[in-house]
Amino acid sequence: MRTLNLAALLVLAAQAGWAAETAAFLDIGVGARAVGMGGAYTALADDANAVYWNPAGLARMEKREASVSHAELGASTRHDFLAYAHPAPQGTFAGAFTYLSQGSIEGRDGLGRPTGSFNASDAAVAGAYGRKTDFADLGVSVKYLRSHIGSAEAQGAALDLGARRELEGLGSGKLALGAALRNLGPGLKYDRERNDLPLRLALGAAYRLPKGHAVAVEFQNGPRGTGSEGAVGGEFKAMEGVFLRLGYATKGAASGGAGFNAAKGLTLGLGLKRGQFSLDYGAQAAGELGNTHRFSLAVRW
Repeated sequence: MRTLNLAALLVLAAQAGWAAETAAFLDIGVGARAVGMGGAYTALADDANAVYWNPAGLARMEKREASVSHAELGASTRHDFLAYAHPAPQGTFAGAFTYLSQGSIEGRDGLGRPTGSFNASDAAVAGAYGRKTDFADLGVSVKYLRSHIGSAEAQGAALDLGARRELEGLGSGKLALGAALRNLGPGLKYDRERNDLPLRLALGAAYRLPKGHAVAVEFQNGPRGTGSEGAVGGEFKAMEGVFLRLGYATKGAASGGAGFNAAKGLTLGLGLKRGQFSLDYGAQAAGELGNTHRFSLAVRW
């Protein structure tokens, strides 16, 4: 059980570390592969996790895929993500569920006196669609959001838009460009005050090499004045079915304590593929909060 002033928790939830933003859980990346590459995944996304990163990445999926991801974020906070993608002649349809659990929290009043324990959690249910066009792949995701802290609850909706294009004839590899606008919506309202969602514009590029290696870069901006972030990541195919990943994210370097610490932005990962199954692990240094760990399991058929 953790101890925290209830009023302070409500403020944190409403502001999400930036003025007038709420639903911070929408800013937590999903999938161990993506996390292991520093979150540089907007252009690379080509699996069921594209529901979160860039729904346009669903368009070129050729097999059905079910994926589950679990993350331990420290301080008894857990983040889970489930997704299913179904290719069809009209395009790829997908659904996803996100849940952030913060466990039991001991509340205190303004004088520091215990007021009893309470729970806090956030959830999102998404439906997504990706389709090929002559110029680029396009995608959209519609999300229902629910957040509660103790007896306070807020509900809302959000929209993600994405585009992705693969370019041929650039050396022996393949270049992909991606763009996504995430969390477009009216925000969530706790009590009488409505706060904005963490609106993010992400632009990325990824280059795939013939032997299974890949590199990716990404730039992300908060159009409401929450600043810009960058990420870079790489994936190395060590042998058949074994992938090593390394990344760096400026977002991670600026979190988990005061100031900027480059070491906190480092990420690493490991991927194993056998037949229709894949198992991935991703870790990120988080300074005073310790290291975060993510595990993902996916099956394709």
